[in-house]
Amino acid sequence: MTTGMNRWLVPAVGFVIGLLMSAALLGKHAAPWQAVLTFAIVAGYALGLRLLQSKSETASLLSGLPVDERWESINNHALALAGQAIAVILLVAFLVTQFGGGDAMPYAWVGAAFAIVYLGGIIWYKFR
Repeated sequence: MTTGMNRWLVPAVGFVIGLLMSAALLGKHAAPWQAVLTFAIVAGYALGLRLLQSKSETASLLSGLPVDERWESINNHALALAGQAIAVILLVAFLVTQFGGGDAMPYAWVGAAFAIVYLGGIIWYKFR
């Protein structure tokens, strides 16, 4: 069962992220049209997902509301694959940057955050 809050959560988060990205651009002295365009892209994507939820299984899945167990399983497998790929990409980026003489700490921090959230998720879902 889907509640009104669940259906509008993705657009609400999209609007907030769009506003934050626009504010960050304006803080970096970008042109106002760049901030408006950034907001329109992020908010439009989130709103588009909401509008297509009932018509598209993919849009419903991207919104976090899979239509049935089959799509929920596909989503879980895709998320697992994405997590594995991100971990490998972060490791490769860290090593290339480290051996190239650059500052690899941003990759180390993102990798550490990924590991903490992953392990925290395992603990959370095991004991809830």
